[in-house]
Amino acid sequence: MPDEENKKSAGNRVSDSNRFKYIGFEVFPGKPKDLFKSDEEKAKLVDAVVAKRSRGEVIREECTLFEERVSVSDRLILAVACLVILATLFIPWYSAYNEIVEEVVVTPISEMPFDGTVTAAAEGDSALMAAGESPDTTALAATDEPTETPTATEEQAETDSALIEVSSPSEEVIHGLKARKKIYREYSRLSGFGAFLALGSVGAYVFSSGFVLVLIAIILMLYTLLCVALPIYTLYGVYGMKGNADERALELKRILRFNWIPVVLFVAAFVFSFVGADYSFDAAAFYSSLGASFGIGAFLNSLSWGIFVSLCAFLLVAAKGIEI
Repeated sequence: MPDEENKKSAGNRVSDSNRFKYIGFEVFPGKPKDLFKSDEEKAKLVDAVVAKRSRGEVIREECTLFEERVSVSDRLILAVACLVILATLFIPWYSAYNEIVEEVVVTPISEMPFDGTVTAAAEGDSALMAAGESPDTTALAATDEPTETPTATEEQAETDSALIEVSSPSEEVIHGLKARKKIYREYSRLSGFGAFLALGSVGAYVFSSGFVLVLIAIILMLYTLLCVALPIYTLYGVYGMKGNADERALELKRILRFNWIPVVLFVAAFVFSFVGADYSFDAAAFYSSLGASFGIGAFLNSLSWGIFVSLCAFLLVAAKGIEI
């Protein structure tokens, strides 16, 4: 039995490539260099270590155990984010608009008259050239004839013919009109608190519509209530908690996790809007942005920048809880 155990132990020995190599023997063999450059440096370091141990300090100077779990900058960021969430309740959260079309503005395009007599004259010149006569020769022959002084009647006739010539069928006027419609949007907005105040008027239309629209309205109401409760609760966790540093940090970490709830509610409302719902009233008659039925387009058009600011602040506060 002992021989068999020796054979097994011999077979399990570590190879030379996997064996530990010791510094001073296989690695960096020979006499090691001095750790200190001079005796003065050695004496200075030894005196510092002795003085530290005499004070009862056994942990080195730079240690993560001495770092605050919730630093001053973290507290400041959390406080500012909570105040921003509370402030967003007084800025626009919801908006709707009507498209107003103004009267048609007609802009004339530049006119370009087309005189048919010019074309006829050009055709006559071509005929004379085909007959072997030059247009200039014909013009000279016409000038050799004696000229007569026109009378007043003839001058009046020439004037009338000139007027007739402008409106004669031989002249074609090319013109066009360019119509432009000026459309602008007239907005109506509600803040977070204003939405609660408008429940008596707007709520009657919303809660009588389709199930999805009613569900989204309830979700957004819960979101608004959390915008009041969670910032106050978080500020209490930052500045009002009792106990040592570790206990306060752990309790604050637990409180910050609740800030994920508004984010989940907003995402749920966004997903439900894809299902869509029918209105119980003619929404387009009130606001054209609402459309004929409720869907993702109407949902996004109804949200203003205030609710998105509060959502970003909730994300910041919740993410800080991961770092603690």
